[in-house]
Amino acid sequence: MPRRTSAGRPTGAYTQATRLFRVQQLLEAAPDGARIEDLARELEVTGRSIRRDLDALEASGSPLETVTLDGERRVRLARTGRGTEPVRMTRFQRYSLAAVRKMFDVLAGTPFHDDLSQLFAKLAGVSHAEGTDAAAHNDRFLFIPEAPKNYRRFKDQIYEVFDGVLRSLTLSFQYQAGTTPGPRKLEPYALVFYRNGLYVVGIDVAKRAPRTFAIERMRRVRALPQAAFVRDPTFDVSRLFDGAFGIIAGSERVRVVIEFDKKVASFVEERTWHPTQRVTRSADGLRCEFKVAVTEEVVAWVLRWGASARVVEPADLARRVRDEMTRGAALYLRA
Repeated sequence: MPRRTSAGRPTGAYTQATRLFRVQQLLEAAPDGARIEDLARELEVTGRSIRRDLDALEASGSPLETVTLDGERRVRLARTGRGTEPVRMTRFQRYSLAAVRKMFDVLAGTPFHDDLSQLFAKLAGVSHAEGTDAAAHNDRFLFIPEAPKNYRRFKDQIYEVFDGVLRSLTLSFQYQAGTTPGPRKLEPYALVFYRNGLYVVGIDVAKRAPRTFAIERMRRVRALPQAAFVRDPTFDVSRLFDGAFGIIAGSERVRVVIEFDKKVASFVEERTWHPTQRVTRSADGLRCEFKVAVTEEVVAWVLRWGASARVVEPADLARRVRDEMTRGAALYLRA
């Protein structure tokens, strides 16, 4: 289905915010410069739109220059003339680079993945101390992500989110989740990467309160140039998640005590599930205690251990886990 466009908006596969990111990336990938018509064809817009985008890039602090190569005029990122020392890497460092590169594949379809792919490609080609090609290490590290999200179909709106975060522009969007789905406006402060998923955190304009939104549930996202905001220096994004057992934040703390039998005790003990956790071994297994802001995500975590875990407190958490297990068992008893 062809993309619908609003009045006065250039046609093409990308919004203007997306095009600015893509033009920047294409120029970074073409050190000798790119022709206006090639950029226009790549982004499916007119040469006039590309010239406007180039003007916007310069205005945002990316100096450009026009050069002639083989009789063709091209535009490229301005060169400062300052030389830099080549990056030298050992064999171990190049292996680490190849490993980290694979871990970012879960972000395919986002500006993070596009930019990091170009960055890793540049680093893979620089001089190094020990002559091993990074490409030879690709089959020596395997990353198996847990249920990664598919961001490729949300690429256009993700660029809008990035534009809002980087330029402090209010985001307008439709949210398809939560207790009251519908239109939202958010002053975006930061992106959060949690369990292979991206979330945007900021101040809800209507409620004037911190909120977190899953990017894949945001629709018709627009960064509003006419609605720039001033970041509150007292708003600390990292503190927003203090005490959380995941991505759901809260203010009060609840003491949680869970007992695990000895067949899973070692699996529980070898990981840090929460910064406040305290683990005590016993003859029968293991006792785990921590204080969290919200217990909603703890329910799913306890259920993953099945009959090997028992909630001691709080009583409300024990009841919710019991009810979930009872409903689940009923599905099989009726079969």
